[in-house]
Amino acid sequence: MRNLTIDTACIFFPRGGSAQVIRYLNRELEQRGHTTRLLAGSLGDTGAPGHARTFYDGLDLRPFSYDRAHQRWKDGENPQESGDRPFHPSYEDRSQPGVGCPDPMFSAVSDHGAAHLADSWHHHLARNRTIGAVDAVHLHHLSHLQPAAARAWPRVPKVTTLHGTELKLIAGMQDRLALAMSIGTKPGDLAAELPMHRPDRAGAVDHLALHWGLTDEEHRLLAATDWAQWTNTTSWLIALRSAAAIAGEIVTVSEHDRDLARHLLPALTGRDIQVITNGVDTDRFHPELRTDEQRLRNLRHWLVDDPRGWDAGAEPGSICYTEADLARFTDPATGTLRPIVLWAGRFLDFKRVPIMLEGFAKARTRLHPAPVLLMWGGYPGECEGTHPATLARRLGIADDVFFTGWRGHEDLPEGLRTADVMAAPAVGEPFGMVYIEAMACGTPPIATATGGPARTITPAGDRANGWLVAPDSADDLAAALVHSLTDPRERARRAANAAMHARLVYGWEHVADRYTETYQRAITAGSPS
Repeated sequence: MRNLTIDTACIFFPRGGSAQVIRYLNRELEQRGHTTRLLAGSLGDTGAPGHARTFYDGLDLRPFSYDRAHQRWKDGENPQESGDRPFHPSYEDRSQPGVGCPDPMFSAVSDHGAAHLADSWHHHLARNRTIGAVDAVHLHHLSHLQPAAARAWPRVPKVTTLHGTELKLIAGMQDRLALAMSIGTKPGDLAAELPMHRPDRAGAVDHLALHWGLTDEEHRLLAATDWAQWTNTTSWLIALRSAAAIAGEIVTVSEHDRDLARHLLPALTGRDIQVITNGVDTDRFHPELRTDEQRLRNLRHWLVDDPRGWDAGAEPGSICYTEADLARFTDPATGTLRPIVLWAGRFLDFKRVPIMLEGFAKARTRLHPAPVLLMWGGYPGECEGTHPATLARRLGIADDVFFTGWRGHEDLPEGLRTADVMAAPAVGEPFGMVYIEAMACGTPPIATATGGPARTITPAGDRANGWLVAPDSADDLAAALVHSLTDPRERARRAANAAMHARLVYGWEHVADRYTETYQRAITAGSPS
């Protein structure tokens, strides 16, 4: 196959798993002799976690800086409706009580803001696209990026990867629109009628539920929803469905998401959708045994010397530890380290952080010595629901739960090697790259039997490489933690299987092969723009 020229675009600044996919895939393509150019969002100064040039170091990058939009938000302006580079919306609700956020949910952005976002990205793409022949354009996520790209590259084949978070939002919009229609109103009207600060909101919700004969599930959804975040649901549903129709070749990261995309997006019904899993850098993520001394050295660096954990409403480093705190990792009876469970991710609702903490609290009463929980991640300032540090204090387990804060991807392999097991009971995880990275490091994962992990983790038999538990069950999670930490031989067997499986199936060379085939298919077919 001849060498290709691929332009890649993503509206988001580096924050989640899709940024890792872009970075590793483009590097692999470049190593094969293909030419890539990346147009992506950026936030912060050099070295900041959202700074695109730092994160995508070595790639040909044209950043779309959100710094001025972030400042406009601080100054009280609407960051989606003002300025030449408006701040992107988000698929999750990141607003904090009394604080808000610069990136509200897509469904909260007005029609004017939506048009401004698309126009601004069209100008950025048109100014910075590769000069000369471009073989294909690779777009990440479904958003205003598709219509912007259709204008910037009108005759170039497109490939769009759906990373799953956009599908969760679309499903949420459909559910809430259907609920509003069932009670004869619209999401915007419910935002006015049921603001979260209304003193008698609970009673008003109960009255509506009784009057309209809502089911228990509909009642819960009506009560739990901050309707201000869903005011423009109808317009964005139309916009995202239209974006899917011009997205070109569609890729999802799991069979679960492929089926969900066909169900949620009419333009994809009956379409051939490619499933290409995310990958893992097996040169960086591989098994290496660590002594207790080496593990303690790592823990000292993350928790004492370079603390980045943050408490509710506070800055990174506001949760920090001392040598006395570090001493709690050692079992005084044996002088060896207590078992270490590592959770990794962002503090988002579908990650089910409360279930993680509740399951750990139950498991620690059944294990001797009791394990320690290392909470790895939590993007600064981003938290859906109650902060996990607050939950840990409520559960009485704060002395055994340690927060590392958000750390670079370079630190993650060592974090995984420091742990005995990785556990993250997310529900409906689109793919779950961190589970594969744990497997590659020989740290067997515990996940729920939902979403991507249900397809990648084998929970039983000769090829078992981790554990799957029932979703939203702290008891089931506790049982898996107890099993994994009380049977070292079984844990070692699953660890070996996991490392082998990750290398053979999820190496980036295999993922790049699949994407190269998809680019060629789009080029040959002349995918619609």
